[in-house]
Amino acid sequence: MKKIASCLLLLFNYIICFGQGHDTVHLYFPLDKMQLTERSTKIIDSLIANNWMEHDKRITVLGYSDYLGSDDYGKAISAARAKNVEDYLVIAGIDKKDITRCVGKGKINRAGKNEKTGNSIDRKVDLIFDARIDTPEDKKFVYYLTNLKPEESLALKNIEFYQGSLRIKPESLPWLKIVSDYLYDHKNIVFQLEGHVCCIGPILGIDEHYDDGTLSQKRAQEIADTLGARGIDISRIKGAIGMGNGYAIAWPEVSSQDQQANRRVEIRVISR
Repeated sequence: MKKIASCLLLLFNYIICFGQGHDTVHLYFPLDKMQLTERSTKIIDSLIANNWMEHDKRITVLGYSDYLGSDDYGKAISAARAKNVEDYLVIAGIDKKDITRCVGKGKINRAGKNEKTGNSIDRKVDLIFDARIDTPEDKKFVYYLTNLKPEESLALKNIEFYQGSLRIKPESLPWLKIVSDYLYDHKNIVFQLEGHVCCIGPILGIDEHYDDGTLSQKRAQEIADTLGARGIDISRIKGAIGMGNGYAIAWPEVSSQDQQANRRVEIRVISR
């Protein structure tokens, strides 16, 4: 009983919950080291023993370095750290198909640098666990993505924005994960993103935070940036275009639901 309690305590010290079905575990590394510490291997072993890596979860492995050294060095050591964690997971019995991404993100730059010691909390690998969404609506959306032909577009349904803002609603993040996973698994798809706004007013929409009229383009760029952060090669994204309010899918807008439907980003396949 004590052993189980100590394992759970160890896990809770390293798990940060971001919401339903989404947890992150931080594994830390000594300065200039890429090998897992004994503590990190124990954390992974405890995760497996306590069923944190069930088959209904997808695992993302993201490596980081602190600000010491060059950008190339940071990229290399963060990638090596991530790869070593991935290798240990596979050796420990995790199906590699459940590891959807393994990426070195490079340096984390912070203010107040100390060139001698760096920043220990940035020398890490993040293990991110996302629950699979496996509903009929999910399967339908993936079906439409799969059958999207060149020059056809599809609204990224359930990826919603706050009014007058490029900020994505938190409840949309699992759906954005579906899109990024699909694009990651289908690397031949080249596409562009097209942002749309609701309501009567300036054609491209007013961004209330930046106080300019480029909201629809900013929404498309926000999705592009998020996909890039999730490991999608940005060279595949041929544009992030603002389409304004001229292509409403709900008109006339008689309800807030109609307005929300028109605040959207669409993906247009260029080639596949």
